[in-house]
Amino acid sequence: MNSEYDYLIDLLNGMLGKSRKHNEGTGQISYDCPVCSYDIKGLERGDGKGNLEVNYYRNLYHCWSCGETNDTHGHLEQLIKTYGTKEDLRTYNLLRSDKKEVVQKTYRKPKLPKEFVKFSDLHDRLPIKRQALKYLKERGVTDQMIKEFNLGVATGGSYVNRIIIPSYDENKELNYFVARSFVGDKLKYKNPTYPKEEIIFNESKINWFNPIWIVEGPFDSLFIPNSIPILGKVLSDKLWNLLYNKATSVVICLDEDAWENSKMMYNVLNGGKLEGKVRIVHLPKNKDLADIRGQVPEECWVDPDKLWKN
Repeated sequence: MNSEYDYLIDLLNGMLGKSRKHNEGTGQISYDCPVCSYDIKGLERGDGKGNLEVNYYRNLYHCWSCGETNDTHGHLEQLIKTYGTKEDLRTYNLLRSDKKEVVQKTYRKPKLPKEFVKFSDLHDRLPIKRQALKYLKERGVTDQMIKEFNLGVATGGSYVNRIIIPSYDENKELNYFVARSFVGDKLKYKNPTYPKEEIIFNESKINWFNPIWIVEGPFDSLFIPNSIPILGKVLSDKLWNLLYNKATSVVICLDEDAWENSKMMYNVLNGGKLEGKVRIVHLPKNKDLADIRGQVPEECWVDPDKLWKN
């Protein structure tokens, strides 16, 4: 890492204590919030939730729990003025990256592979159609799902032998796609070189007035109406903002191996306007939504009061 950022991280650690998460690629680092963890709860060592996130590339901070209710968000300089020393502030102003020229990488808007063909347009006798449909049926995907989500396959090119699940934004324009191998390739997924944190997968299908389900992958979302796959285990800033401002309630339902991520996501979401409106599901071991066909057993719903005992 650039030594200037190392100095800045040391400054933040000295001011805010031990970091809880750190993504050097995005410049995102999290701490226990000095407002809701120390000032409000009166804890001496923080609450361990890491709700305060600082982006030292963008010089911004935001507490996902009390950011809106206590105005705990804004430019990093303000955070340092409030909780740092005068020397901290002088050091920060020498290091701050927004005084330097920042080169923004640009990406082309994704397009479906030219070899993409919808299942409905493939001849029934083609081996590639039979093989792909066999794989989907084994995963419990129905003909109705195939039609509703516009599924297809790539019949050639770099995405050959992959099932394509397109994603459409709120204007019903393509914004991404996921390509999943059905022939046992070592690389299961091959997706566009476009930042997934900049898109909401299949936003065109979301009704913000109904409960929004947060799931891991697009195959999970086939089985749960009104669900958003996050294409991983981490909630993007873009999706958090949309959920906070538009959702009436949220259900977190990641795979069992992402249980710690689920609990962290609950802490991030269950605050401000969404406090008391977030539920969480703990799936059985080695099972995902496709395995249980989207039918979540009653015993998988977790009581938030007992969340940290699970």
